[in-house]
Order: sequence, then C-alpha cells, then structure tokens
Amino acid sequence: MVDVYRIEPFSHDVPVVCLPDTFGEDVHSVSFGSVFVRAGIKRLKNGEKKILLSSPLYEELHLPKPPLALSAFVHDRTLYLGPILGILTAGFSRSEISPLNDRSEAFARLIASAKNSGVFPVVFGIRHIDWERGLVNGYTCRNGHWRQIAVPLPNVIYDRLPNRKVEKLKEVRDMKRKIVSEYGIPWFNPGFFNKMEIHQRLEKLPEAKKYLPQTVLLKDQGSLSSMLDEYGFVYVKGTNGSHGNEVFRIRKIHEKKYLCLFRDEGQTNRMYKFSSPGEIYQHLFAGRDGNWMIQRGIRLLRFRGREMDFRIHANKVGKDWKATAIIAKCTGGNSATTHLLSGGEAKTLEEVFPNEEERSVRKKQLTEAALAVCRALEKQLDGIFGEIGLDMAFDQDGKIWLLEANSKPGRSVFASRKLKGLEEEINRSLFAFCADLAKEAIVHPETAGMSPVAL
Repeated sequence: MVDVYRIEPFSHDVPVVCLPDTFGEDVHSVSFGSVFVRAGIKRLKNGEKKILLSSPLYEELHLPKPPLALSAFVHDRTLYLGPILGILTAGFSRSEISPLNDRSEAFARLIASAKNSGVFPVVFGIRHIDWERGLVNGYTCRNGHWRQIAVPLPNVIYDRLPNRKVEKLKEVRDMKRKIVSEYGIPWFNPGFFNKMEIHQRLEKLPEAKKYLPQTVLLKDQGSLSSMLDEYGFVYVKGTNGSHGNEVFRIRKIHEKKYLCLFRDEGQTNRMYKFSSPGEIYQHLFAGRDGNWMIQRGIRLLRFRGREMDFRIHANKVGKDWKATAIIAKCTGGNSATTHLLSGGEAKTLEEVFPNEEERSVRKKQLTEAALAVCRALEKQLDGIFGEIGLDMAFDQDGKIWLLEANSKPGRSVFASRKLKGLEEEINRSLFAFCADLAKEAIVHPETAGMSPVAL
C-alpha cells in the first residue's frame, strides 16, 4: 500500500521541509521529478499524513498548487515526492476545453483515476518539453477542467503516441533517445505490435503456441486459396492494423462464390461477393501498401446468435501479471469484427454467462490463458510493459484462441456506465505500476528498465 501525503506550502524565507515523525531518516534534499533542491528539515509532532514545504522550496520544485497529494519516501538522504507520470502523446489542439480533441475525455478519466495513488500525471507532447529549464509544459485535468502546467521532467514516461507515423518521426525518435539514454527515465509500453512478428515470437514458446490459430503471410493468391480450402473461412489482417481497420473476413460458400466482410475507409461495413480467391486478391490486396497476413477462421462461441470474443486487459503488478478486466464483445450487423467502431457491443461476463458456475469456469480459463500469453510476450519483447490488451475467444468446442495482442490497449470499450468500475481498476493498477517503476529507477538505477527500448 502506497503512503500518500498532503503536500502544502507554508511561509518561510529559506528552503525547509517539515516531515511527520514516521520519517525517521535524515534528509538534506527534496526531489520532485527531475528537480533536486537542498533543504533543511523540521519535524511535525501532530501525527498527520502531511508534508509542509516552505514557499521558496515549493516554488523551486515546481510543485502544482494545492490541493496536492503525493507519495513520498526517503532514499540516500533525499525525500522523493511523486512520482510524476509523463503521458506522452500527440495530436493536441488549441482548445483550452479539449486540448486533445476527441481523446480529451478519455485522458481526463485516466487522470481522475490517479486520485489517492500518490502519482501526479501530466499529458504532454514533444513540443511541450523545455530542455533548458528541465520542465514539461503539459496538461492536467481537475474536476473536468483542463489547464496547462509546468512541472519538472517526469520520473516515468507512459507511451501513448497515437500511431506509427508519429512514432517514426525523427524528432520523436531523438527525444526518446535523449529521455532514456541521457536522463535515464524509464519508458514503458514503447511502440506498436506487429501482428505477424508477435505471432512468430509466441510460436517459439509452447505455453503460448497452443493458443495461436494457424497464421501465414499473404504472399499471393495461392496462399489465400490454400487457407480457404483448408479452413472454409479466414481473416486477412494488415500486420500493422489497429482498431479493427484492415480486417477482412472471407468465407468460401462454394467453388464459385466467396463473401468478404470489412470496414471501409469511411468506417462503413461492406459485404462484397467474389467468384474466386484470385479475384479477391486482385481486387482487395494486389498493389496495396503494407504487409498482410492470413489467419484461419474460428467458429466462435455465440451469444444470442452473435459471435463473441473477449477483451482481457492485463496489468503488470509487482513481478507478475494480473487479468484486471475481462469483458465480452459481440459482433454487430454485417461486421467483420467485434470492434465497437464496426457496430460491436461490449457485454459483462454476467450478461453472457448468467450461470454462475459456467461464468466462473470460463473466467478462470481466460485468465490462465491471458497470463500465460503476457508472460510469454514479456520474455520475447524488448522494453518495459505495464499493460497489454488481449483479444481472446472460445470456439464452439470450448478451445481458447488468441486473436490479437495490443501494446497500447484503449479504454473506450470500458467507457460505458456498467463497465466504468473496470476502467478505474485498470487505471489504478497502471498508477501502482508507475510508482513501483519510478522507485525502482531511483533505488536501483543499475537494474531498472534493463530491457532495452527500441530507439
């Protein structure tokens, strides 16, 4: 359990910190983010979980205005407040009301979940960094109101860059290199998963391989024809696709009839008919940018006639993984996937498995499978990961399959009122991970974040 303290300024001419008696160690400096300030120390006798800092010290540390609650610990005679969690993203607007456009509400919910965690989250982009002063002029949100605030460079970076195009920009790569190599700041959930690479890496480990559907690269119409002949229907996916984009569900009706479901660039569900795999390949994939893979189709378990899969949001807790939230997702009309943007619908486990005994068994099976996959992924991946999103499913014989893994799992599927509690639990687990990671980087800088980050 993290100890969280009210942080308040008091009037005094020199840098002084007043600590509760529970801090037995001597202190000669105070740190917030990347800033360190030497300070005298006084003791508070009233037993309150409160830390007072003189006005000069409060200002020099660039602490936000009260009310403020932060975790605190002493290491090597320095009092560490925070940590500051820097949530790195892009796509900021000029609006003071919605600085992140249609993503503002989701980030606001994330920040609100930090209450009582002892972590101070700030959302920022590359242009908000003041390298000379060692500050980030980022955004925070309180009671639904956004404001820009200058705080020291963070203790930990949470990578929420929105897409691969931004991630590959030279200025972003240079910034990442500087943050990690020069400042030694842990950076977690770097990059985006390539679906085929993830499949190939998990194939190496038996504990994960058993959940993988047959998957091959789409090289030509022959590879598509072969998979359709073997399985009857398949999914063709862009190896770098996300949010249900670049997913084609192709079913063989008979030798001269094939149906293809997909969502077009205008976010409309489409159904096309073709007479052969060659026609499908030429019409949909020949000459198209990007790499594609073919995944065998699975006859999914159904809920009221609708196919369903399951989103498992896993968080790193201590040294292991936890399946923090599990929900069902059902397909919409004529949709290739269960994604909400394709008309899919989120359901609780109680809704899709009303029988308590069945629900308990299914939840245990999904949890065990998800944790096995997360542990396997961690062995195979570079970088630090604090959360992973998994799409898994039962087929009609009860076997579990891994459909997809996501390094930047969204929260929108948990945004409805009935699932709000799950979203908050996910976020609380994330902040606990951040606090642990920040402390590890301070106490054991030689081992914290040893997994290399692709720069």
